[in-house]
Amino acid sequence: MKKILSIIIIFITFIFIYFLQSNFFSWFNIAGVQPNLFIILALFIGIFIGKIYGASIGIILGLLLDLFIGKALGINAIVLGLAGFMRRSFY
Repeated sequence: MKKILSIIIIFITFIFIYFLQSNFFSWFNIAGVQPNLFIILALFIGIFIGKIYGASIGIILGLLLDLFIGKALGINAIVLGLAGFMRRSFY
């Protein structure tokens, strides 16, 4: 029950960050670089829940992101999976 609730909360957070990223951060950039909140989400999941769980959620969210806005399938999945897995270097 607790895992199902955490997955639902992560998915709702993903939807919220998707709308934030596409509406607010599309015009907000610093020297031509836009912040990516999805990497921060995958990194937090990896730090607080675990590196394997963070990598798997990062890959799943990356594939969803690639399906929504990506041109090439798998690029965001690799990046978010690595961000979720890099728990050791930041913890």
